[in-house]
Amino acid sequence: MFSLQSKKYTIFYSLLSLNLLLWVQSCKETPSNPPSQPQMNLAPIPSEEVQEQDPPISNNAVRKEFSEWNNYPTLDTAIKNLENGDSTFFKTPIEDINQLFLDIKKSIPTSLKTNGILARVKVTETLSRKLHELYNVENTDLNELDQTKIDLIESHNNLIFQINKTREKEAQQILKPI
Repeated sequence: MFSLQSKKYTIFYSLLSLNLLLWVQSCKETPSNPPSQPQMNLAPIPSEEVQEQDPPISNNAVRKEFSEWNNYPTLDTAIKNLENGDSTFFKTPIEDINQLFLDIKKSIPTSLKTNGILARVKVTETLSRKLHELYNVENTDLNELDQTKIDLIESHNNLIFQINKTREKEAQQILKPI
């Protein structure tokens, strides 16, 4: 009787050990690329693909913002030109870009001075400066340049989305029950 019971325990512990071993091995699967070699996107993504991936953005709310936000249309035009392949604005002296963003920050309408919009303006400013620097460096990595363009266009679209979202929230009139 003792030997039968010990065989049961032996089989049980063997199966338990095997399951534990398989479970640990499944957790330790290595990715296809080792961590020491970061994955590089070798083919640049054309801006047309970026436009297809982005959700549709209402231009009506942005056009309304132009009347309140004097310096924003300059940035909007520069980024739309960048989408179409014209990057002349980002090749101008850095002082022009700095002055534009200083004017944009100063002239933000009070209804749009939210943390979300201010953060997105800052991200767009940072990426604009980075793109300017990449255009002015002699040995520019084309993959990084293309990725920065894509990131800048995406950050601009996120800014427009945040403006639309803020305007939508303002338009909602929620009545609280008394």
